[in-house]
Amino acid sequence: MIETSTVDRAERLGRRRARMLPVLAVLYIGQQATFFAVPDSGRPVDGVKISAWLVLSLILLLALATGGGWLQSKEVRALMNDEVTQANRSRAMTMGFLFAMAAAMALYLLNQFAPFTAREAIHVIASLGLGAALGRCGMLERRAHRLG
Repeated sequence: MIETSTVDRAERLGRRRARMLPVLAVLYIGQQATFFAVPDSGRPVDGVKISAWLVLSLILLLALATGGGWLQSKEVRALMNDEVTQANRSRAMTMGFLFAMAAAMALYLLNQFAPFTAREAIHVIASLGLGAALGRCGMLERRAHRLG
C-alpha cells in the first residue's frame, strides 16, 4: 500500500509543476529575444549562448516528455504521472508540434522577403514548438488540479 506521505508529496509536486510550467514557457520564449537582439558575431561567447539554449531546450523537452521528477522516488513519479497527466502531456506535445509546423511554414514564406540562416530558423521553430507545448501542458495541468 502507498503511504499517505508519498501521495501528499506527489500531489504537492504535481501542483507545483502545474504552476511552474506556464511561467517556464513565458520565460523560455522571452529569453529567445536575446538570441535575436544581439547578432552572432563569431565570438566564443556566442557559442556559449547557443550551447546554453540547446541544453535548456533539451532539459525542458525531456521534462515534458517524461513528466520530470527525476530526483523523486519511483512511487512519487508514478503518482505524479497518472493517466490525466499523461493525456495532458500528449495534448501539449500535439500543440507544440502544430506550433512548430506553423512556424516552419511562416519562416518558409518570410524567407522570400528577408533571408535568415538555418540556425535562426531552427531556433525559432524549436523554441516556439517547445514553448507552446510547455505552456499548454501547464494550463491543462492547472485545470486538472483545479477541478480535481
